[in-house]
Amino acid sequence: MSEAPEFELRLLATEDAKALYTLFKENKDSFKTYFPQTYKQTKTIKASKALIEETLNMAERKSAFYFGLHTVIHPELAGLIILKEVDHEHHEGEIAYCIAKRFRGRGWVSQAVKQVADFGYINHQIRTYKIITHSSNEKSILVAERNGFTWHSTLENEFKPLQGKAQDMELYILKK
Repeated sequence: MSEAPEFELRLLATEDAKALYTLFKENKDSFKTYFPQTYKQTKTIKASKALIEETLNMAERKSAFYFGLHTVIHPELAGLIILKEVDHEHHEGEIAYCIAKRFRGRGWVSQAVKQVADFGYINHQIRTYKIITHSSNEKSILVAERNGFTWHSTLENEFKPLQGKAQDMELYILKK
């Protein structure tokens, strides 16, 4: 007998605005640093709804897809898995992710990244995926490696946090 899934992955919908706002508010210490633009766009429920409407437009244009990682038993938004920078000409995309601190360590992000990569491959013929992470983010590196991504290169001054100087980031690649 197979276990029931603990989470569901689905595109964000406008009714997720309050949940998105809550997710970023409750995890602001980590999300503010590594998701600064999204953090700025989720400061209120109204702003979160506007962001979701923007992501729906991106999905319609097939340029990015924002998936909510929703818990099943007690429904709430536990994280985001984003397929962005979709380049249909070169069949490439980048996957970014975040999860609430209290849901970390369950393997959900690794499973969700696989699902999103499969979605991109099947529905949009994406054959090359990127994950960009900081060398100190061991859990993010594990997610990449568990999904078959391999280290490709260091991207100098790739990421500028809201405060502080630009940081080098590590590029991981998966080819399907």
